[in-house]
Amino acid sequence: MNTAENEFLTWDGGFVAEESEFVVLDPGVCKFTVKNFERKIYDGKSDKIPNGTPYAEIEMEFVGTKGKTTVKERLYLLKRMQWKLTEFFAAIGQNPTIGQAFMPNWNAVVGSSGYAELEVNYYKDNSGNDRSNNRPNKFLKPDAPEIASAQQPMQVQPVQATPVQPQPQQPAQPVQPAPAQPQQPTQGSFTPGAF
Repeated sequence: MNTAENEFLTWDGGFVAEESEFVVLDPGVCKFTVKNFERKIYDGKSDKIPNGTPYAEIEMEFVGTKGKTTVKERLYLLKRMQWKLTEFFAAIGQNPTIGQAFMPNWNAVVGSSGYAELEVNYYKDNSGNDRSNNRPNKFLKPDAPEIASAQQPMQVQPVQATPVQPQPQQPAQPVQPAPAQPQQPTQGSFTPGAF
């Protein structure tokens, strides 16, 4: 945990005015880097996730055209969620093989990077206000075609060629053929150009 961000302010002291750094990126394929990972146990109120389920809370920094944003994603260690674990570990280069047992290297998760298809999640907060944030819709394998198209520049400005100034041309001089001189080879003498 970052201790500088958790430093207490006092009631009678001032503070440095800041703007919110929260950015919602446009949907699409974005690069991410894992900044943090915590092992947790689910103890919420859900019909889908049973209490006591172990999960990894992954904190990722995504980079898009609007800037950077941090997204937290839960990877539940449930058999029915193996597909999502497979996607994530394939995206960060650990290469699980479909249909075979895979032992993830959890210690290598922080600092790893990959690509994901990011979406905008719309929701209402506890006060009923409309809010939005980003979440990964799908983690992509390093060789996914979506990554190559996302890495292409959005618009390439055409290079304009410098106009070439026409050079004045000299009028062509008629070339007069040289009069042909009959060459008579003589015995023992050298005739230039004849081989």
